[in-house]
Amino acid sequence: MSDDGLLGLVRTATPNVVRRSFALKFFIALLCIGLLVGSVGALGTQQMTAEFEQQVLDEHATTAKQEADSLANWNRQNSRFAETMARSQPVRAGNVSAMQRRFDREMRERNFDADDQPNLHYVDTGTGVVAASTKSNYRGESVDILNETVQSALDTGSATVITDAYTDTPTLESPQPRIAYVTPVGPSTDAVVVYTVPLQMRTGTLSGTGTSTSMVVGGDNQVLFHELNNDLLRTPYGEDNGAPAAARESGPADPGALRAGPAHGALNGTASMAGQEYVVGYAQVLDTDWVVLVHTDIETAYGTVRSVANRGLVATALGIAAIGAIGAVLGRNTANALSRLTKKTEAMQRGDLDVEIRSGRVDTVGRLHDGFAAMRDSLQDRIDEAERERKRAEVSREEVIETNAYLQETAATYSEVMERAAAGDLTQRMATDGEHDAMDAIAGDFNEMITELEKTTGQLKRFAEQVEESGTVVGSSAASVKDAAEQVAESVQTISDDAHVQRENLQRATESVDAAVAALDDGDVAAARDELDSVAGTLTEVADATEHTMAEAENVAGAAEEQAAELNEVSRRADELVRYVRPLHDVLDRFETESEHQFVFTGGPSLGEGERGD
Repeated sequence: MSDDGLLGLVRTATPNVVRRSFALKFFIALLCIGLLVGSVGALGTQQMTAEFEQQVLDEHATTAKQEADSLANWNRQNSRFAETMARSQPVRAGNVSAMQRRFDREMRERNFDADDQPNLHYVDTGTGVVAASTKSNYRGESVDILNETVQSALDTGSATVITDAYTDTPTLESPQPRIAYVTPVGPSTDAVVVYTVPLQMRTGTLSGTGTSTSMVVGGDNQVLFHELNNDLLRTPYGEDNGAPAAARESGPADPGALRAGPAHGALNGTASMAGQEYVVGYAQVLDTDWVVLVHTDIETAYGTVRSVANRGLVATALGIAAIGAIGAVLGRNTANALSRLTKKTEAMQRGDLDVEIRSGRVDTVGRLHDGFAAMRDSLQDRIDEAERERKRAEVSREEVIETNAYLQETAATYSEVMERAAAGDLTQRMATDGEHDAMDAIAGDFNEMITELEKTTGQLKRFAEQVEESGTVVGSSAASVKDAAEQVAESVQTISDDAHVQRENLQRATESVDAAVAALDDGDVAAARDELDSVAGTLTEVADATEHTMAEAENVAGAAEEQAAELNEVSRRADELVRYVRPLHDVLDRFETESEHQFVFTGGPSLGEGERGD
């Protein structure tokens, strides 16, 4: 859709009451701007909140991963310690007293409390006896004195085994959650070293702070380690957030975090999270099914971003309010100024050009006032000029009327002159009075043309008379020439016939002479005489014919002389016509015509009836 089509659609859809009011349109525009700014601010705040919340989740996942790596290192350290004890010289030698001294020294060097310290046991799996132990009441006792969880791990094979968490009852009869690292002494010895570690040794070393709670759950989702509360050890985790399962599914290399709650399990032991929503980061500990869980309540986790979001929303609201306030002031002043200007322009439309248009503003509205004022002044000047032009036009109109009357009268006179000239009166001339140069010029040109035409027509008349007279003479001469020619033709034919007869007669005479000569040769004189008489008769006929032919020839000569005389007269007449034609041609050559014209001559008096010249 084009811009005009779209604007037309908007105008059609917009009510007239809105289209007529600048203030209302300005208010609607401000409202749209406020909504746009509010939408952009809310969208930006929401996007910033989402980014910050994702950052919080990433931080919790990273913290859980770091703690999982720390626990993995702690397990490796404990496993290496148990393996070091299993490979020590007293253990490999099977010297119980020596290994007992080594075990006790190791515990003393670590400065553990007597009841909470880790314990080392050397168990002869072949005899089922605890041969050496840092716990004096275990020495020499059956393996039955050990916890069932530890007993089930004594047959470890060739690798170190980390047991599940269990609760032991030490000398002071207080329950104590522990895990054990069981390491075989060697392939040729049926013995293992058991290193048991209290779970509370990790309490206080997890990465939780006053704003978050960290704990580690085992494969049965019971709490193995807790950041602060040992009473929760070996109790169910109890939260249905799915974080432990998600951690074991993704593996140690892919930690994560999620939003869950409200808390109703182990987290209820933390006052800040009881019944609250929270963020939990999770990560699986390498080579175990343990999962590290780092929890932070929503208010603490998202408190900063919510504060920033709230400030952003407040700033957006203040921006909208500022836009509304400033727009209202500007719109009101502009609308009032435009309303006053509209009233003044309406007064100008009614014809009141004395209305005062003035504004102290220097912005676009002020320039608009100045423009209307300048337009008013220009319009007044044009009205004054139009009035002056109208008066001049009235004077000119009267002059034009007089001029038209004169031209019509003169044109009528000229028309009558031209009609009489067209009828054949070439003595007509147009009069000039000096009133109008163009009409005088037309009259002068016409008079000059008629003069030339009159002169040419006179010469044509004289030429016609000459042509008529010469045509008569030429016709008579042509008739005489025709008769003479016919007479000459008849005479010539007669002469030709006589000559033919004479030739035949002479041929007979010649034959007769030849016969006479032959007769004489034969001695026949009589025959020769007869032949000679015949020749004499023939010659007489030839003589008569010759006289007749000579007479005819004289007649032909006379006719030829008459024809020559007639032709001389025709030539003289033609010369006279040429002398008349030349000056006539010079006169006619002055006239310009659009096409060539050919005279068609009919037969003159010298031609026979119904005949035409070539």
